[in-house]
Amino acid sequence: MNHTLWLRAEYRAKERRTPLIPIHAGILVKNGFRVCVESSEKRIYPNSAYSDVGCTLVESGSWRFSHRDTLILGLKELPDATFPLRHRHMYFAHAYERQQGSASLLERFERGGGFLYDLEQIKDNFSAQLVTGGAGYLAGMAAATACLDIWKQKQGVRAGAYHVPDEFPNVSALVQYARAIVRNDFRAPRTLVIGHRGKSGSGVTWLLDELGLAYDRSPKITPDHPELRERLHDYELVFNCVKLAADTPLFLNDAMIGPHTKIRLIGDVSCEATHPRNPLPLYTSPTSFAAPVRRAKSGIDIMAIDNITAMLPVECSDMLSEQIFPYLCYFMLARDIHDASPFRRVVDAFHSACTDAKRTASTAA
Repeated sequence: MNHTLWLRAEYRAKERRTPLIPIHAGILVKNGFRVCVESSEKRIYPNSAYSDVGCTLVESGSWRFSHRDTLILGLKELPDATFPLRHRHMYFAHAYERQQGSASLLERFERGGGFLYDLEQIKDNFSAQLVTGGAGYLAGMAAATACLDIWKQKQGVRAGAYHVPDEFPNVSALVQYARAIVRNDFRAPRTLVIGHRGKSGSGVTWLLDELGLAYDRSPKITPDHPELRERLHDYELVFNCVKLAADTPLFLNDAMIGPHTKIRLIGDVSCEATHPRNPLPLYTSPTSFAAPVRRAKSGIDIMAIDNITAMLPVECSDMLSEQIFPYLCYFMLARDIHDASPFRRVVDAFHSACTDAKRTASTAA
């Protein structure tokens, strides 16, 4: 069994976060594991921070040519391609619930004989997610800041497209920036937060409280109480922070929007644009730091940057690595023995998703 962990470089242009910080990589090295780190000039921690703790620096993208038993660790998606995936990969793939593009990705793993350990699927016995890629609380704070920035741009004379900052050194700097937004000539929108009890919802409300902005909290919208979604139309800014579940109903689609709808901006922190049960099917793909807003047919602007915590790369990386590291240690020590661990459920979820993808493809044919 190969005892090598390979930290790959991220492919997104604005992605500076990492799932493994140098101090944790160094612990693995001290305990006899080989840790290869792909060189990256944009990763928030410099290459030297990894080499100083004993990691082996390798060329960016060279994971493809490593031993097939190497565990490839990343944060966000692999680049679009068609070549078979023969390695074991661990990253936030969002590929087990029929999301857009998931079938072709799973087919590449099956064709190459590799395996996908989706970090999103590391859950406890009650299906609670144990590793949160968005570092929920930070995601809410960052999304609230971005939406307030966009709202102010909507109120004034704007030259060109909307824009939001792509990075802050820390939370204090983010809050300082948000304070400056609301300080002068700012008309606060009437705001509703859906999912305020969750981690990202708590981040949104914390930021709004810190700025002294009023908002309302939505009761949980369920199939038994669909009338609650009618409340959405009375607000100008709506944050969706709901963790998508089997009982999450449709919140809003194009057909529901009419003259009574006052919504002008949606901050979709949950960002399930490619999920077949997206409760806000007003758009079909996430937005980005380069183009933070997508306008729906109805004229409603939607902010749905799915890596919004890249705004806080240091704090988010530290938090992510702290969450991932215990499971990574178990994985490296267990040598593919996953019984009585969350990885048993990850393995089952992978096989189930592959079977479902093949069944769907067969039916479509």
